[in-house]
Amino acid sequence: MYKISYTGDGVTCEFLFAFPFFQTADICVAVDEGALTASEFGVYPNEDLTGGTVIFPAAPADGARIDIYRQVTLSRVIDYQPTAKIDPEDLNTDFNFLLAALRDVRQIDVDITQWQNTHDNVKAFLEYTNNLVTDKLGGGGALGVYNNLVSVLAGALPLLINDYGYITDPAPNENRDDYGVL
Repeated sequence: MYKISYTGDGVTCEFLFAFPFFQTADICVAVDEGALTASEFGVYPNEDLTGGTVIFPAAPADGARIDIYRQVTLSRVIDYQPTAKIDPEDLNTDFNFLLAALRDVRQIDVDITQWQNTHDNVKAFLEYTNNLVTDKLGGGGALGVYNNLVSVLAGALPLLINDYGYITDPAPNENRDDYGVL
């Protein structure tokens, strides 16, 4: 688990942290083991999300224990579209996100109900991603486009070619436009 602890001095309002995260909602703060809400502190990240600064509106009390830690919020970051190509960079980001969430869950001492809910959410997310990738790689998206093309051609071809015999038969002059020049 990514975590850094400080001891308040009653004066300092800004505390640095240097660990990676995905969004500011992933940064949590506890003072004397009491979790704070996001409205009780501000997070100012580095450009590359490898750390940043937590700022309190009022300095924590002298001797207060301040814990800054990462707890990845389980939510969709990337929305794959059924007919769009899957970007490998997006897929890697998704898997990195899942690994980070699993590492955080593994290292936090949680009650069994909270763990079960997290487990179910991660499992559902993995199943969804697996089904989507399987569909893309298995031709589900390509098969849909192929079926659409076949249905369009099935309706259009009879209108383009009048069937006056075999394709090898010479076309009479009045039907030459239908066959083209053979």
